Amino acid sequence: MQKRQLGTLFLVTCLILTTVPAALGAQSTKVVTVAGDGSGDYNCDGKADDVQINQALEFAAQNPGTTVHLKGPFTYDISDSLQIGSNTVLEGDSGTKIKLAKGLPVWGGRESSISEKKAMLMVRGSSASDVTIKGITVDGSQSDYYSGVRLGTSCYNMATIVNCNGLTIQDVTFQNGCNDAMLISQSSNVVIDSVTVNKCGHDGVYAYHVNGITVKNCNFINRTNSSVRFDSVTNGVMKNNECTTSGGGYAGLELQGTLKNIEASGNYFHDLPAPAVVHLNTKETGVNIHDNRIENCG
Repeated sequence: MQKRQLGTLFLVTCLILTTVPAALGAQSTKVVTVAGDGSGDYNCDGKADDVQINQALEFAAQNPGTTVHLKGPFTYDISDSLQIGSNTVLEGDSGTKIKLAKGLPVWGGRESSISEKKAMLMVRGSSASDVTIKGITVDGSQSDYYSGVRLGTSCYNMATIVNCNGLTIQDVTFQNGCNDAMLISQSSNVVIDSVTVNKCGHDGVYAYHVNGITVKNCNFINRTNSSVRFDSVTNGVMKNNECTTSGGGYAGLELQGTLKNIEASGNYFHDLPAPAVVHLNTKETGVNIHDNRIENCG
């Protein structure tokens, strides 16, 4: 009898322990799929696919810890921004592309503040934390639909991330854009890893008032402005990247504003029309640039 009672007590204890995380509000680890072949939780048809993707991202916002998985190979046509909330992963299969739709009114412009620079990828609401974007191609459609837009005039950003604490962008390709690939502002704890920026319209990474950013293992092909710009950045690292040009552009690393604890090392800067590293009106403390390979830069 005593053994039976002990066994019952053990089972009850196990059941209680398995329900404790839910009771304490533990995060979900749910994966929801978006597909173009009818097999997803949310299904797209290649037109205005931002509607279904944002529905999935809305679900993720209500269920912290959710991964929104874009099935591929498929090109998702977006006519509006994708809004990513806290504790969310947005990822894709190989061959997954999100592409800016044709015929849209102008997004942004020189007169827009950073917080108003609408983009293909943005933070949901006024702030977010622990956001991950990985494994997708972001196509800004410049040569396809917006060749008349002057590059670098703050129109049609690919990613504008403002007020985000904890951001990872990994294994993403940004291509064919009219303006910045990644504009990150008023944010902290940022990691950009193994990203390719191929012919965007302004900076590859534009970090403005950021505390804690690492850009590593990336490949930048400039055509307008710089591969990476650190403007008023504290604790910034740029390492093991390759920075070159398709014909045009500016520096590999552009430094501006008040800079504290900056390291640039192990980078390969080559065939750039400007110096590999440019300092513009800076106030610098602890800026360390060393062990970079520089060839044929202006």
